[in-house]
Amino acid sequence: MRALIFPVLLFLITCTHTIHNHGAPGISVKLWSKVKVGDDKEKVVHILGSPTLISKFDENVWYYISYKIKQSNFLGKRKYSSKSLQVSFDQDAKVTSIKEVDVSERSLAVID
Repeated sequence: MRALIFPVLLFLITCTHTIHNHGAPGISVKLWSKVKVGDDKEKVVHILGSPTLISKFDENVWYYISYKIKQSNFLGKRKYSSKSLQVSFDQDAKVTSIKEVDVSERSLAVID
């Protein structure tokens, strides 16, 4: 009986998966469509909150990044997917362009 318990427990552990969400919360990703060209920075912050990242090369380019890392099981490979929103402003702090980038799920490389 004891010999059967260990394989069953090992099977249950390996069948589970873990998902880690980082960056912009899922609710703010749903709000991305509410940002329009011509909105000012204050309105963007009111809708989406503070940006995840502001470009070092141009402080008028903001990024909202949401990414997910999923591990299929205890010893399995990890997979990565992300959604990013790039919002560009002009000198008057008005939105000039909005670009959404969606990276579909792919395996993470293992570096030894």
